[in-house]
Amino acid sequence: MADDLERAVLLSFDQTGNVDAALKDRAVAYCNETNAQPLSWQLCLEKYSSTAYMEVRFWCLQTLHEILVTRYDQLDSCVVKQAVLSWVRHTNVEHQMPPFLRNKVAQVIVALVQNEYPHKWPSFWTDLLGMLPEGPGVVDMFCRILVAIDDDVISLDIARTQEGIKRSMQLKDAMRETCLSDLAEAWYNLLTAYQSANPDLAAAVLNTVERYVNWIDVALVVNKRFIPLLFTLLSSPSETLKGAAADVLTEIISKRMEPQNKLGLIQQLGLGRVCAQWGNGLPVQDEEYELATKYAKLLATIVTEVLDSCKKVENQLVSFAAVGVVMDEEAVQEATSTCQAADKLIQELLPAVLATLRDSEDEVATAVVPFLNSWVARLKANQKRTGGVASDALQHIPAMLDSLAVCARFPQDSCNYAATAQDATEAVAAEEETAGVLEKRQDLFTLFKNTAKLVPEPAYVFVGKQLQGVVSRQKAEWQDVELAITLLYQLGEGAAEETLKPGSGSLGQLATGLFGAEVPAWHHRLVVSALLETYVRFSKVMQQNQEYIPNVLAVFLGDSGMGHPDEAVSTRACYLFSRLVKVLRQNIRQFAREVLHSVQGHLVRIATHPPTDGGQAAAKAGGPGGAKITTMGAFLPATDDRLYAYEGVGVLLGQEELPAEEQHAYIAALLQPLIHQKLVLQQQPPAQGLWQAALPQLY
Repeated sequence: MADDLERAVLLSFDQTGNVDAALKDRAVAYCNETNAQPLSWQLCLEKYSSTAYMEVRFWCLQTLHEILVTRYDQLDSCVVKQAVLSWVRHTNVEHQMPPFLRNKVAQVIVALVQNEYPHKWPSFWTDLLGMLPEGPGVVDMFCRILVAIDDDVISLDIARTQEGIKRSMQLKDAMRETCLSDLAEAWYNLLTAYQSANPDLAAAVLNTVERYVNWIDVALVVNKRFIPLLFTLLSSPSETLKGAAADVLTEIISKRMEPQNKLGLIQQLGLGRVCAQWGNGLPVQDEEYELATKYAKLLATIVTEVLDSCKKVENQLVSFAAVGVVMDEEAVQEATSTCQAADKLIQELLPAVLATLRDSEDEVATAVVPFLNSWVARLKANQKRTGGVASDALQHIPAMLDSLAVCARFPQDSCNYAATAQDATEAVAAEEETAGVLEKRQDLFTLFKNTAKLVPEPAYVFVGKQLQGVVSRQKAEWQDVELAITLLYQLGEGAAEETLKPGSGSLGQLATGLFGAEVPAWHHRLVVSALLETYVRFSKVMQQNQEYIPNVLAVFLGDSGMGHPDEAVSTRACYLFSRLVKVLRQNIRQFAREVLHSVQGHLVRIATHPPTDGGQAAAKAGGPGGAKITTMGAFLPATDDRLYAYEGVGVLLGQEELPAEEQHAYIAALLQPLIHQKLVLQQQPPAQGLWQAALPQLY
């Protein structure tokens, strides 16, 4: 039967909602009063060992931890040390002890260590390491204690006070002087003992190695015993163990050191030879997503560190030369050899990097994108110095562009609908998927454009093949069509005028090919959106190739443009139509009558049918084109992009070549539905919807 304290703890921890609030408050107050007693630490030690309730054990540990942190002078540390060490031993026989209690025991020990080690408890590490042969339970606690020491004291990734930073440094210095070699020996022995018998426990040991390796002497783990063991673990049947070994190797490679030493370390580890074998993909099974992520991180870290080391050496040479410092021939030769070795290793690993970029999992694929951006930036810097791009780098450009395209493609099992969503669930799923793809594409398209600026012709050839591949297949999948058009759109950003000239401009030729093509899947909302945007971006090319204007206008004015059933597409088409007309104003004169006739039905629909969201999407967006508050206290859309269609029509009607009589007739026809709508609204009661209230003000 539970005593008063146990009942109070159980009531205070109750999560069922069945306990009266006042009773629960009294229970919490009783626990707090007990905690405040001078000898409460003794009660915690006794109750922890005697109670059958896990909640009470947790309260005892929590209270003891608080006393160690805030009232350390009230307790007998020798008694506490004996008790907590006995608890560690007891975990070896108490197999069902839940992880949250094990973690709390570790936290209590760390609080004790902060007060006692090294001066009052110099034998702490000897005591702890001496218990490891007692069994896996103690080994598990050993790992949890190391993790807690890193979390609560050592790691500077966690924000700490100046006193906390000082304590972190002191503890690391004390460990360097007393126990690190013994700790590394224990790691090795535990990994050897448990790699087959208990892979999860061996992985927990590796997790502690990963946490400590960034500040200990690298020779403790980079030696003839430890490194072969890590490579053995990389081949373990256990996914968890392989991933943990990869994490340790990643941390080893990430250690700060001089560039020549870093490159020597990577060569010594032999990871280049291992990862170079990943040219056909990472060595994982389909369901091993987490392991693939760890391997991708390892590969990305290797190539990034190699590249950074090379750049540091190059920058040193450039800096010395800039200030007139003459380096001796031996130093120059060493620097040159370092850069050559780095370049060679990068070239060997690029196929694996590009294969990783093609991975179907976004987190895996995007892990190598920062490296590729840095690599292209270095090629560009070298191009400025030498006037060209090295041939060994050029050979990888086509494969990199292809891998970028694979990574940027919408998924094969995309949930994006073609025209209209069947229900709200489908609409939300499509919106979330599109947002994820667009976010991923930001860095991918930055890399694509930087590569195209570095070596334009290979990029033009690649995009040309992509376009030709989809245009030649009328049953091409919409994902491929959308991607090919979008890549052309990206090439057009900031394109030089000479690339757009008719006849000689490679980019202009790609654009005219699209203007005259019968694009597959062009009714799909994402395909036609990309198509309309690309038409406008290359509208200056159309000025020199006017034969394509009717085809382009037909897309804007047809059911795939301003008449598209998806409101977002039709609204965007109205805005883009206005931009297109402004650019082609002089070229479009001969088609003015046909355009005005075709657009009239769209303008009537705009005048008589409000946006389905009542402008609330624009209102929530805020900022330019966002929202303003009316005197009625309602949100009024600052703009409805469909109204740009009227602006485009105004540009057409303002042309001098159009007779005045025709201008008047068109204006009358265009204004009639607006006037009618306003008269109808004026006769209605004032309590109308957002669109009805806004329409008289907008027009």
